[in-house]
Amino acid sequence: MNESILTRSPGTLSIPGSANARGELQLGETSACFVNRKGEELVAFSYHDIVRLKNVRNGGVSSTITVTLNDDSTFDMHLKSGLACHSFIDKHWPNKPRQVKSRADELRRMAELRGERIQTPLSMSAKKHRNERIAALVIALLLIFFDSGVVQKLFHFELSTGFMVLINLAVIAVILILLGSSFKRRRPNRSIGGDMGIYFLLIVMACLMAFPLVFAIGMSLKPLDELFRFPPTVFPRHATFKNFSDLIVVMGESWVPFSRYLFNTVFITFVGTAGHLLLASMAAFVLAKYDFPGGRTFFGVVTTALMFSGYVTGIPNYVIMSKLGMIDTYWALLLPAFAAPIGLFLMKQFMEGLPTALIEAAHIDGAGEFRIFWSIVMPNVKPAWLTVMIFSVQSLWNTSASTVIYSEAKKTLVYALQQIQAGGIARTGTAAAVTVVVMIVPIILFIINQSRILETMASSGIKD
Repeated sequence: MNESILTRSPGTLSIPGSANARGELQLGETSACFVNRKGEELVAFSYHDIVRLKNVRNGGVSSTITVTLNDDSTFDMHLKSGLACHSFIDKHWPNKPRQVKSRADELRRMAELRGERIQTPLSMSAKKHRNERIAALVIALLLIFFDSGVVQKLFHFELSTGFMVLINLAVIAVILILLGSSFKRRRPNRSIGGDMGIYFLLIVMACLMAFPLVFAIGMSLKPLDELFRFPPTVFPRHATFKNFSDLIVVMGESWVPFSRYLFNTVFITFVGTAGHLLLASMAAFVLAKYDFPGGRTFFGVVTTALMFSGYVTGIPNYVIMSKLGMIDTYWALLLPAFAAPIGLFLMKQFMEGLPTALIEAAHIDGAGEFRIFWSIVMPNVKPAWLTVMIFSVQSLWNTSASTVIYSEAKKTLVYALQQIQAGGIARTGTAAAVTVVVMIVPIILFIINQSRILETMASSGIKD
């Protein structure tokens, strides 16, 4: 090659009908050549002669570049820095065919520049895989229902233990087949054994994490005699809703109405979550997109505050609320909720990944700071504030507030339910029902927004 070398990459040259040769691809401004380890030129071509250029990524920055010239000769180059070489050749390729873009492609490109999340419709294959997973879940639930003994009691028949084991094994095999066919291989260089190992590990971890929830629900459906049976069983043999009906009766006998406890909890949860979300978002926007003296120090204090749990800050919070005269008021719970550091940390980290060009463009168009925050920033960080909302709801819904709220009419639902749990052996079934009632609201919120939470956790460290 009679010109200076601008880019080079080691790799392997593959020509149909010839043996592979290891060497180096050398790229100039108008031409390129592949030389072996002895420096001998094996292939040389000009960018004007390229008819087709294809790039297949192998992992990392390495890729396989396939070049087709105008004399119909084709060769493959497996390069260590293939992505950079392909980008260089593509940039200096003068006869590159023009790609015709549709209006949908242009709208997608503009949406990506604005930082919007692209929603792609499910293909027929994706819908098929989704339906197979739903079918596997339904079959698993039916198996659990069948093993609980409800079907045998309803139709008055019994099956031997061996036959039940055979039925369970057959149903589990069907579930595994459905799940195995529904998962698409995303990494072609991973073996089937690796996929099976990963799926098996995920299934085991999912069972371990779901067991406490399933066990709590099963305990709430057991009659009193099964609650004290040893060894304990996961599923009730004689399922009943008597524990929940007893809970309603006990709550109805309280001299403070049940609706008052519920109102206190809902009011504290709603106002505390809304205030925490608004203050954390506004502070995170300033810390993420503006430089001012003391900004990093302030965020360092917030990060340090994450190390202290509520048990550590309980006494300082009580002293401060007492000095402010807010003991036995809703503010004793709301103000600490507003100042929780977790929301500010998550929102700030997520907003740092928001393109600064969006904010600068809004400034050029004449938008004010609050308009930019409310109309541009908040819609683009929806996964983050949904995650903050879930964490705040979980914290406020489960608080008993017994240390700062003394009036019975201002106490929360969790406090009243805890008093029922302390009723002794006779209320063991009611206490099991209380556990399910307390945990059901945070679980439902998490199930609805779980994809948003995972997106927030995956993106909280990415910066623009």
